[in-house]
Amino acid sequence: MFEATQNVMLKPTETWREALLDTRVMDLFFTVHRKIREDSDMAQDSLQCLAQLASMHGPVFPDEGAQVSYLAHLVEGLLSMINGIEIEDSEAMGISNIISNLITMFPRTCLTALPSDLFTSFINCLTLLTCSFGRSAALEEVLDKDDMVYMEAYDKLLESWLTLVQDEEHFPRGCFVQPAIQVFNSYIQCHLAAPDGTRNLSVNGISSHEEEEINELQEDDRELFCDQLSSIGMLGRVAADHCIPLLTNLLEDRVTRLHGQLQRTQQHFMATSDPESMDRKVLDDLYEDIHWLILVSGYVLADDCQGETPLIPSEVMEFSIKHSTEVDINTTLQILGSPGEKASSIPGCNRTDSVIRLLSAVLRTSEVESRATRASLTCLLSPQMGKDIMWFLRRWAKTYLLVDEKLYEQISIPLITAFGADTEGAQWIVGYLLEKVINNLSVWSSEPGLANDTVELLVTLVEKRERANIVVQCEGWWSLAKQFASRSPPLHLLSSPVQRTLMKALVLGGFAHMDSDAKQQYWAEVLHPLQQRFLNLINQENFAQISQQEAVKQEIIATLEALCGIAEATQIDNVVQLFSFLMDFLSSCIGLMEVYSNTPETINLIIEVFVEVAHKQICYLGEAKCMKLYEACLTLLQVYAKNNQNRKRCDAGAEEEQYQDLLLIMELLTNLLSKEFIDFSDTDEVFRNQDQGTPTSSRPVSAADVVLYGVNIVLPLMSQDLLKFPSLCNQYYKLITFICEIFPEKIPQLPEELFKSLMFSLELGMTSMSSEVSQLCLEALSPLAEQCAKNQEKDTPLFIATRHFLKLVFDMLVLQKHNTEMTVAAGEALYTLVCLHQAEYSELVEALLSSQRDAVIYQRLADAFNKLTASSSPPTMDRKQKVAFLKSLEEFVSNVGGLLCVK
Repeated sequence: MFEATQNVMLKPTETWREALLDTRVMDLFFTVHRKIREDSDMAQDSLQCLAQLASMHGPVFPDEGAQVSYLAHLVEGLLSMINGIEIEDSEAMGISNIISNLITMFPRTCLTALPSDLFTSFINCLTLLTCSFGRSAALEEVLDKDDMVYMEAYDKLLESWLTLVQDEEHFPRGCFVQPAIQVFNSYIQCHLAAPDGTRNLSVNGISSHEEEEINELQEDDRELFCDQLSSIGMLGRVAADHCIPLLTNLLEDRVTRLHGQLQRTQQHFMATSDPESMDRKVLDDLYEDIHWLILVSGYVLADDCQGETPLIPSEVMEFSIKHSTEVDINTTLQILGSPGEKASSIPGCNRTDSVIRLLSAVLRTSEVESRATRASLTCLLSPQMGKDIMWFLRRWAKTYLLVDEKLYEQISIPLITAFGADTEGAQWIVGYLLEKVINNLSVWSSEPGLANDTVELLVTLVEKRERANIVVQCEGWWSLAKQFASRSPPLHLLSSPVQRTLMKALVLGGFAHMDSDAKQQYWAEVLHPLQQRFLNLINQENFAQISQQEAVKQEIIATLEALCGIAEATQIDNVVQLFSFLMDFLSSCIGLMEVYSNTPETINLIIEVFVEVAHKQICYLGEAKCMKLYEACLTLLQVYAKNNQNRKRCDAGAEEEQYQDLLLIMELLTNLLSKEFIDFSDTDEVFRNQDQGTPTSSRPVSAADVVLYGVNIVLPLMSQDLLKFPSLCNQYYKLITFICEIFPEKIPQLPEELFKSLMFSLELGMTSMSSEVSQLCLEALSPLAEQCAKNQEKDTPLFIATRHFLKLVFDMLVLQKHNTEMTVAAGEALYTLVCLHQAEYSELVEALLSSQRDAVIYQRLADAFNKLTASSSPPTMDRKQKVAFLKSLEEFVSNVGGLLCVK
């Protein structure tokens, strides 16, 4: 009934109570596992059974007492099983699933109601298992194993810790501190080189060359291990008294050793003419240690809050407040402001705030790196370390820089003194970070990853107005803006995405607080040259002839990237100026579509400008401004359609990149549709002082016109071969689902061939694509059925199509394996289709029942179907009835779904 890979939760009805609450049943499963655990396949099955028993919830428990005694017996059985064996590789994932289910599914009150010695034994066992799986996971990495069973099991256990410590208030105070210290220490040890750690210790004779290759593959550890790092960061906060000073000591030690090693290497360079003769192993080990220490520090000190105001974690704040009486603020600020000095060389260094001291250790790392570049030792540095420093400082700045005390119930005096608004510390650090950004862009322009992290830090410094106000007072900011606007070296060597983000930062900075003369001068130096150079170039009489010259193409590409960056800088308080500025360019961009019709990269970039403008600005635009944008998009699509009239797209072996234009067109159409459900223009009236203008044509162009015109282009091109590309497939189905949801009334009006294509696409998506796509198609069916019901027209193509979809959805829910997450989307679709085609639904049920030879199964099915529709008889398009139907459906699927599941 369900996908095999799913960790299905067990929710039996009360009829199972007597059987499943009998302790002998659970004992039997533990006994069976002990007997068959040597056979890895059977062991996985028996552990899957135990994992399901550990997830049991719902009406099977008469009360909380029954739940607690069931849980106690389960934990006793689990501890007895684990303590008596040496865990096999094949058991690791199963055991971690049991623990994860138990922690996730049982209420906190049940866990705390366990006898205290049993709860303590469970937490100790979880601690030892986590440390053991962590060491085995590290070993898997060194051996570069394909099947990372311990890594998966370790991830699962760390998620369980995260669940527990996030609900810390329910448990005895401080009960997780010692376990947190053990798991944290173990993680750090596995990621440090010997002698402090166990990373890359020779295993089965692995050579350092192979280790280097493994390290090469781990370029993006902060993405690859973000879930692990989140859990370790949380555990580090729980035991902040131990973990923050530990990280500081380890990082300060590594940076001191790095500084000394770079100095020795410089002397070695001077003494020898062969730089290759030097062994880099010591440096590489130091860089790898620093890499992990900075990553863990970043996750301990701050969260990555997408779309929310990032706050200093309460545990870190409490830790800083608790020790503030022992802190000498002046010494703390001296260490913070002296990244060129060793912290331990400053008198009174032990009386400093530990949170600020950890930041100072990262700034010290940054300073050692900067000094090495000035001493022409860049070739010895690690770009990865540079990336880590930028990532950490960005994450830190979002949370701590200009900390707003109004957001906190209690505030640490050292933190507010060092980083609060109107403090010298905040001004100093903004200046220091800006200087670091400028230095990086000059030294590391050929390292796209590091340059990108650097400009992202710059965006962080200016995206909040309060921080930007300090940034624009720095001379370095103005010289950076002038240098970029004039395309001076080395900034013109930066990769296109980096130039785009740099433009975004420069535009955001321009909206900081300045007097009107300074602001006018700033825009004249940043945006005016861009406009002038572009117009001078495209208005040349011989532009068509010179357009393919490399220098001209590069200028056009740089301008288009800059326009994307300007659009990305849109905020509600700058959209007026930026929309007007960008609209002047859009018509010129459409003209470029003709000139560069045979240059796909440039065409894609032109479409991307429109995509970004629609994505970032449409939600703020009033009706007249929207009309202008719709008209520009429609013209773009018309030119695109004309240029693609005879283009063949049937090469199944082609790369996905060749279809980037289609992907962008679909993204543009989806962004235009978003106006229908995300619209801030009326409430905020951002354009109220602007001339609203009047529509230029007699009938205004609507989003529906543009989108349906776009669909006319896209649908015929989307062959089944193209749908094999995941990004194209997902974007395509997202688009057609949006259209069905937002403009269902337009679907019956589509030309016959287009309508058939759309219906075929929906069927294909439901039956042959990923569960995510299948869910999108199911979501598209409800509004289509509702549209049919509204029109009350029988025998229309849409009415006939929905009748066909009724059978498909019915079969999917009743006869086929499907993902549990699909049940709600399929249920909603089924309900609206049943409302529309009640007679056909009855026929499907009758046909299914009459095909049953077994009388018991026949009766179970008949009862289940009667119960399913009892709450909505006859079914109508009523929300209350639909909710009741969905509740009944959940019970229906769990009771009889497995009886009919076609393998």
